[in-house]
Amino acid sequence: MIIALCAVLAVLALLSSLSDTLLRKLRIGESSEVGPSQCGPVSVVIVVDNNADELRANLDAFLSQDYAPGYEVIVVVDKDEDGTGDVLKAYGGRPNLYTTFVPASARYMSRRKLAVTLGVKAARNEWVLLTDATCRPCTDRWVGGMSSKCAEGVDMVLGYSNYAGGAGWFKVFYRFHRGYDMFRAALSGAAFGMACNNLMFRKSVFMAGNGFQGNLKYLRGEYEFLVGKYAGHGNVAVEAGAESRMEDSAPSGKAWRERNLFHICTRRQLSGGFGRRLGFAADMLSLHLCLLAALCSGVWAGMAGEWLVLPFSGVALLAPVAVRTMAAKRAMDIFGVGVPLWKVFPFEIYFFWHNLRYALAYRLSDKYEFTSHKS
Repeated sequence: MIIALCAVLAVLALLSSLSDTLLRKLRIGESSEVGPSQCGPVSVVIVVDNNADELRANLDAFLSQDYAPGYEVIVVVDKDEDGTGDVLKAYGGRPNLYTTFVPASARYMSRRKLAVTLGVKAARNEWVLLTDATCRPCTDRWVGGMSSKCAEGVDMVLGYSNYAGGAGWFKVFYRFHRGYDMFRAALSGAAFGMACNNLMFRKSVFMAGNGFQGNLKYLRGEYEFLVGKYAGHGNVAVEAGAESRMEDSAPSGKAWRERNLFHICTRRQLSGGFGRRLGFAADMLSLHLCLLAALCSGVWAGMAGEWLVLPFSGVALLAPVAVRTMAAKRAMDIFGVGVPLWKVFPFEIYFFWHNLRYALAYRLSDKYEFTSHKS
């Protein structure tokens, strides 16, 4: 029995370490040799939804990009109840800034997806770079950095964005962890979503596929649906360079809750999402079983004097901590994430309980809150 228990502890330590999402390498590759002049001008589409303050703080960063072929900025206003129009009037003299509004009469479809569609249709260039007014380019080379991956055969470029300071380390790490997994899926030809508001794609591909047709009734998930629908095997690139990253405003408690609930709604509509959720569940199950077995066996071994079991209990307890922390450091270095390493393992333990909380909240919610069809 003692030998069997030690063997079980060793197996659990191995499984809980190797099942870690961040342990799997992200094969991004180097930036392509495509020069800016070959990629050509770019159309930046920014969706605004009562974000006057964020637009006022971030618009200059969009309009002052260093990109030789040139680019246009198309601001699509979904709702203007907080003075967004006044902010745009102050920039009326900018030659590369264009503004359009979602009609107030738009019904029975996602206004956010309609806003993206209007922006893409208004774009004069083949490559469209989509983001939100709550985001801000970290450098004036954002457009150039994303464009560096626009090689022949690439239809979509996934860029990285995360929350600014003040959001809290857990939210930063959680979004990074989701983004890392989604980047891996897209690069392997099994795309199922997008966790960042930094996405570049070909207008011709979007138009040929009739945009968001098939999921217009779902209020949110515009980035996830775009990747899920148009990303295929071999036509997706991931850009992780420091020049092309974006910083998103820290979400309020209400906004954080809504994002989690809308994500649950969206992922149920994406093909391949079930397999990813099953993999995550297996990861969390092996991790929690390993820790529970290590703690229980360690206490029992100490009380019963079975000293042979104690080293195996220690390995089962410490191995996943060490492996997951090192894997997280390597993965976070790719995207410049500065979460303290001592917080990584507790955060991964909390993932399961965080997701369970919102899964229950979604099950108890009114599902009409997530669609434009209210009856």
